[in-house]
Amino acid sequence: MPEPVVARVFCLPYAGGSSLAYRGWGLGPGVELVAVDYPGRLMRPAEPAPDSVPELVAALTEELSPSWDLPFVLCGTSLGSLVAFELARAAEQAGRPPEAVVLCACAAPGRPPRGEPVTDLADTAFLEAVAERYGGAVAALSGDPEAQAVVLPMLRADLRAFERYAGSAPPAPIAADIVAFSGRQDRSTGFGEIAAWRSFTTGDFQVSSVPGGHFFVEQQPPEVIGEIRSRLRGRRVARTS
Repeated sequence: MPEPVVARVFCLPYAGGSSLAYRGWGLGPGVELVAVDYPGRLMRPAEPAPDSVPELVAALTEELSPSWDLPFVLCGTSLGSLVAFELARAAEQAGRPPEAVVLCACAAPGRPPRGEPVTDLADTAFLEAVAERYGGAVAALSGDPEAQAVVLPMLRADLRAFERYAGSAPPAPIAADIVAFSGRQDRSTGFGEIAAWRSFTTGDFQVSSVPGGHFFVEQQPPEVIGEIRSRLRGRRVARTS
């Protein structure tokens, strides 16, 4: 008989990504992995595609909030970190705060951008700029017009949301604990930029570096998964005792 679900982990993908980024994450018995896809993106193409973090958060809050009835952690990567942070605020306002917010590969808000905005560039220049800044599989799109037609509008919408949020006034802190992770080979975001998340929580804060580049979550990093497990362990015992 399957063990009953006593906790959940909501995972938010990076720009241009999907729930597949978190496939294979083993979180232990009784912990449900909820890997999220954004409306209008690869897995949900028929829906409108919000291109701002507030719009994404509003849509996802309506969708996910019924599942905040158990202890939960929010985990995001890059754009997903910004979405996770604001979802935590929405959950706190609803009286259902998360156990922690785990932020991966994302500079804290209000930091000077490392490069110029890319979303208004022509297609070729846009792809080159994204590949240079973040690495990953986007470079393969340059020789595939059919894939570009599908992926480029979604990737632009995601990066537009990221750029708009990053360029806005810094948000107020949340109360939830924040755990931030930096990839040691991430050429888009440095450790100091990620450590600056300290200013955005009134709770506990910790920051660590892990092997890998901007997309280190796809390698199922044991440090990130272990931290999530530890944050839920006490709550799971309390629920099952």
